[in-house]
Amino acid sequence: MSAIRPLERADLPAVAALYADFMGWDPVAASAALVPYYARTMLDHPYADAEIPTLVYEDDGDGVVGVLGSNVRRFVYRDRAIRVACGGPLVVHPDHRPRGVGALLLRAYLAGPQDLTADDRAIDQAFEMTRRLGGETHGVASIGWSHVIAPAAFAVAALARRAGVERRSAGLVARAGALPPRRSAKAPAGVAEPLQNAALIDLIERLRRVFPLRPSYDDAYLTWLFAEMASVNVDGQLVRRLVRADDGRPLGSYVMYVAPQGIAEVIQLAAAEPDVPLVLDHLIHDASSGGAVEVRGRFEQYLLPALRRRRCRLVPVDWALLHSRDPELLAAVHGGRALLTRLDGEWWLRPRPFADAADS
Repeated sequence: MSAIRPLERADLPAVAALYADFMGWDPVAASAALVPYYARTMLDHPYADAEIPTLVYEDDGDGVVGVLGSNVRRFVYRDRAIRVACGGPLVVHPDHRPRGVGALLLRAYLAGPQDLTADDRAIDQAFEMTRRLGGETHGVASIGWSHVIAPAAFAVAALARRAGVERRSAGLVARAGALPPRRSAKAPAGVAEPLQNAALIDLIERLRRVFPLRPSYDDAYLTWLFAEMASVNVDGQLVRRLVRADDGRPLGSYVMYVAPQGIAEVIQLAAAEPDVPLVLDHLIHDASSGGAVEVRGRFEQYLLPALRRRRCRLVPVDWALLHSRDPELLAAVHGGRALLTRLDGEWWLRPRPFADAADS
């Protein structure tokens, strides 16, 4: 007999082995890092919720053969506290995939007590399963945008990626990156300063009329979140800023990873639409100062006018999916009245640093 049940601490080595096998990593080398990583992110984080746990599928003969991670986030809709569940990773041993273990885990997870389930890193298989189980596509968030800062360096980096010679081309990319970027080096109006936890909490509260569905952060969670994000830094250095007007008023904030001679990946930009252009200009200027040749992010409806004026191009990103039994919450997301970004999802929760260690 097989069973779906909550993850227990004793399951972590088996879960680590499943993921290492899925990624083609050495299981011994990867396990030393993956076991504490999954303990922190699946069991010990500040918003861990016993009612919405990570689920494992246990087979009588083979033990744990499937896992669906659970990352619970606290949100508020108007004045009502809600729980948003971000599922992932979903990994099943190859021998048990034909039995539909992944679909069984996902069905059990979607049946949980959360108000909204959101997945911002779904592959095609998860897309199909979620749709069959009553989920739907978050269409706008399934599209990415790109702004090229340094065209010459961007072209060289793109050619290197296609040829699979990124490391051998590093010198050429660096020389190309030294060419003048397309945008002016002049700093935008206002000032960007380090983003403190209290400032982000205050800013989100100021945006309550713009985003009736929004995160409900506290200091303990943000301290954990930014420390964890900084430790998973293969996408570059974690940068977080608060943007103020010249008179000191807070206008918005942004969080991103900046990779020198690479891509600056936007995780969150929080601002009301009239202030988005200036906040976005600070973000791009910051990415350029950090040596990035391109800025990439996920489309959000409130960003669209500013992105269009900057002639940003479309790029592919992972599927963003939603599931809820509350049509009012789904309408808020689809209507652009939700501040639901990569900062609150699974996108950054990739144990990618272990790939280099396993391949070396």
